[in-house]
Amino acid sequence: MDRDDIFFAPVDFLKEKNFVDACSSRTTEEQEVIIDQGSISNDLYVIKSGRFVVSDSKGEEFVLAALAEGDVFGEMAFFRSGIRSATVTCVTPGEILFISRESLRELHEKHPDLAIRIVCTLAGMLSDRLKHADSTLSLLSDDSELRERYEIRRLIKELKVSVHKLRNNKPSGE
Repeated sequence: MDRDDIFFAPVDFLKEKNFVDACSSRTTEEQEVIIDQGSISNDLYVIKSGRFVVSDSKGEEFVLAALAEGDVFGEMAFFRSGIRSATVTCVTPGEILFISRESLRELHEKHPDLAIRIVCTLAGMLSDRLKHADSTLSLLSDDSELRERYEIRRLIKELKVSVHKLRNNKPSGE
Protein backbone atom coordinates (compact mmCIF):
# COMPACT_ATOMS: atom_id res chain seq x y z
CA MET A 1 0.00 0.00 0.00
CA ASP A 2 1.53 3.32 -1.03
CA ARG A 3 1.47 6.46 1.14
CA ASP A 4 -1.57 7.95 -0.63
CA ASP A 5 -3.63 4.82 0.05
CA ILE A 6 -2.68 4.93 3.74
CA PHE A 7 -4.37 8.34 4.11
CA PHE A 8 -7.67 6.83 3.03
CA ALA A 9 -7.41 3.65 5.12
CA PRO A 10 -10.14 3.85 7.78
CA VAL A 11 -9.10 4.41 11.37
CA ASP A 12 -10.30 2.05 14.10
CA PHE A 13 -10.36 4.78 16.72
CA LEU A 14 -10.23 2.46 19.73
CA LYS A 15 -7.17 0.63 18.40
CA GLU A 16 -5.09 3.73 17.59
CA LYS A 17 -3.04 4.25 20.76
CA ASN A 18 -1.97 7.77 19.80
CA PHE A 19 -5.59 8.77 19.22
CA VAL A 20 -6.79 7.22 22.49
CA ASP A 21 -3.94 8.96 24.34
CA ALA A 22 -5.00 12.32 22.86
CA CYS A 23 -8.57 11.83 24.13
CA SER A 24 -10.13 12.38 27.51
CA SER A 25 -12.53 9.75 28.84
CA ARG A 26 -15.44 9.49 31.21
CA THR A 27 -17.99 6.97 32.36
CA THR A 28 -21.65 7.40 31.53
CA GLU A 29 -24.81 6.41 33.35
CA GLU A 30 -28.12 5.13 32.03
CA GLN A 31 -30.43 7.96 30.86
CA GLU A 32 -27.56 10.49 31.01
CA VAL A 33 -27.73 13.08 28.24
CA ILE A 34 -24.28 13.33 26.68
CA ILE A 35 -25.17 15.93 24.05
CA ASP A 36 -28.24 18.13 24.30
CA GLN A 37 -29.72 19.21 20.97
CA GLY A 38 -29.22 22.96 20.52
CA SER A 39 -26.22 23.21 22.85
CA ILE A 40 -22.93 24.62 21.61
CA SER A 41 -19.83 22.43 21.66
CA ASN A 42 -17.20 21.04 19.34
CA ASP A 43 -15.97 17.82 20.96
CA LEU A 44 -15.93 14.58 19.00
CA TYR A 45 -16.99 11.40 20.86
CA VAL A 46 -16.08 7.74 20.41
CA ILE A 47 -17.95 5.04 22.32
CA LYS A 48 -15.62 2.77 24.24
CA SER A 49 -18.47 0.79 25.83
CA GLY A 50 -22.20 1.04 26.44
CA ARG A 51 -25.14 1.84 24.17
CA PHE A 52 -26.49 5.24 23.18
CA VAL A 53 -29.35 6.67 21.13
CA VAL A 54 -29.30 9.73 18.93
CA SER A 55 -32.63 11.54 18.78
CA ASP A 56 -34.18 14.67 17.41
CA SER A 57 -35.95 16.18 20.37
CA LYS A 58 -37.60 19.10 18.61
CA GLY A 59 -41.34 18.47 18.70
CA GLU A 60 -42.09 14.75 18.87
CA GLU A 61 -38.96 12.79 19.78
CA PHE A 62 -37.63 10.77 16.85
CA VAL A 63 -34.83 8.21 17.27
CA LEU A 64 -32.28 8.75 14.52
CA ALA A 65 -29.70 6.09 15.42
CA ALA A 66 -28.60 3.51 17.95
CA LEU A 67 -24.87 3.53 18.72
CA ALA A 68 -22.47 1.08 20.39
CA GLU A 69 -18.77 0.39 20.88
CA GLY A 70 -16.54 2.04 18.26
CA ASP A 71 -19.26 4.34 16.96
CA VAL A 72 -18.56 8.06 16.66
CA PHE A 73 -20.89 10.98 17.31
CA GLY A 74 -20.67 14.74 17.49
CA GLU A 75 -18.78 15.02 14.21
CA MET A 76 -20.99 17.71 12.66
CA ALA A 77 -20.40 20.29 15.41
CA PHE A 78 -16.77 19.12 15.68
CA PHE A 79 -16.16 20.23 12.11
CA ARG A 80 -18.46 23.25 12.11
CA SER A 81 -17.89 24.36 15.73
CA GLY A 82 -21.51 25.01 16.30
CA ILE A 83 -24.87 24.02 17.60
CA ARG A 84 -25.56 20.35 18.26
CA SER A 85 -28.11 18.98 15.79
CA ALA A 86 -29.37 16.08 17.94
CA THR A 87 -29.52 14.73 21.48
CA VAL A 88 -27.37 11.75 22.46
CA THR A 89 -28.50 9.76 25.49
CA CYS A 90 -26.83 6.84 27.26
CA VAL A 91 -29.05 3.72 27.21
CA THR A 92 -26.70 1.36 29.07
CA PRO A 93 -23.81 2.52 31.28
CA GLY A 94 -20.50 2.80 29.51
CA GLU A 95 -17.44 4.84 28.77
CA ILE A 96 -16.80 7.43 26.09
CA LEU A 97 -13.67 9.02 24.73
CA PHE A 98 -13.79 12.60 23.56
CA ILE A 99 -11.37 14.89 21.79
CA SER A 100 -11.46 18.63 21.28
CA ARG A 101 -10.44 20.44 18.12
CA GLU A 102 -7.36 21.75 19.94
CA SER A 103 -6.33 18.22 20.96
CA LEU A 104 -6.70 17.09 17.34
CA ARG A 105 -4.44 19.98 16.27
CA GLU A 106 -1.85 18.82 18.81
CA LEU A 107 -2.21 15.24 17.57
CA HIS A 108 -1.66 16.53 14.03
CA GLU A 109 1.61 18.19 15.09
CA LYS A 110 2.89 14.93 16.63
CA HIS A 111 1.34 12.41 14.21
CA PRO A 112 0.29 14.16 10.99
CA ASP A 113 -0.44 10.97 9.03
CA LEU A 114 -2.77 9.68 11.75
CA ALA A 115 -4.58 13.03 11.97
CA ILE A 116 -5.15 13.02 8.20
CA ARG A 117 -6.45 9.43 8.38
CA ILE A 118 -8.81 10.45 11.19
CA VAL A 119 -10.21 13.34 9.17
CA CYS A 120 -10.56 11.12 6.08
CA THR A 121 -12.36 8.47 8.17
CA LEU A 122 -14.75 11.10 9.56
CA ALA A 123 -15.35 12.47 6.05
CA GLY A 124 -16.18 8.95 4.87
CA MET A 125 -18.61 8.48 7.78
CA LEU A 126 -20.32 11.77 6.99
CA SER A 127 -20.53 10.79 3.34
CA ASP A 128 -22.17 7.46 4.28
CA ARG A 129 -24.64 9.21 6.57
CA LEU A 130 -25.52 11.73 3.88
CA LYS A 131 -26.08 8.92 1.39
CA HIS A 132 -28.39 7.18 3.91
CA ALA A 133 -30.25 10.45 4.59
CA ASP A 134 -30.71 11.02 0.86
CA SER A 135 -32.17 7.53 0.47
CA THR A 136 -34.48 8.08 3.42
CA LEU A 137 -35.66 11.43 2.08
CA SER A 138 -36.29 9.85 -1.29
CA LEU A 139 -38.45 7.18 0.33
CA LEU A 140 -40.30 9.71 2.47
CA SER A 141 -41.06 11.96 -0.48
CA ASP A 142 -42.71 9.04 -2.25
CA ASP A 143 -46.23 8.50 -0.92
CA SER A 144 -46.11 4.79 -1.61
CA GLU A 145 -45.87 1.42 0.03
CA LEU A 146 -42.10 1.93 0.48
CA ARG A 147 -42.76 4.93 2.69
CA GLU A 148 -45.25 2.94 4.74
CA ARG A 149 -42.71 0.12 5.22
CA TYR A 150 -40.05 2.61 6.26
CA GLU A 151 -42.41 4.19 8.78
CA ILE A 152 -43.33 0.76 10.21
CA ARG A 153 -39.63 -0.11 10.62
CA ARG A 154 -39.00 3.22 12.35
CA LEU A 155 -41.93 2.66 14.74
CA ILE A 156 -40.73 -0.87 15.53
CA LYS A 157 -37.27 0.48 16.41
CA GLU A 158 -38.80 3.12 18.67
CA LEU A 159 -40.99 0.46 20.30
CA LYS A 160 -37.94 -1.72 21.00
CA VAL A 161 -36.17 1.20 22.68
CA SER A 162 -39.27 1.89 24.79
CA VAL A 163 -39.59 -1.76 25.83
CA HIS A 164 -35.91 -1.82 26.75
CA LYS A 165 -36.38 1.28 28.93
CA LEU A 166 -39.43 -0.25 30.63
CA ARG A 167 -37.63 -3.53 31.35
CA ASN A 168 -34.68 -1.69 32.89
CA ASN A 169 -36.91 0.46 35.11
CA LYS A 170 -38.83 -2.45 36.72
CA PRO A 171 -38.12 -3.03 40.42
CA SER A 172 -36.35 -6.33 41.10
CA GLY A 173 -38.67 -9.24 41.81
CA GLU A 174 -41.25 -8.32 39.15
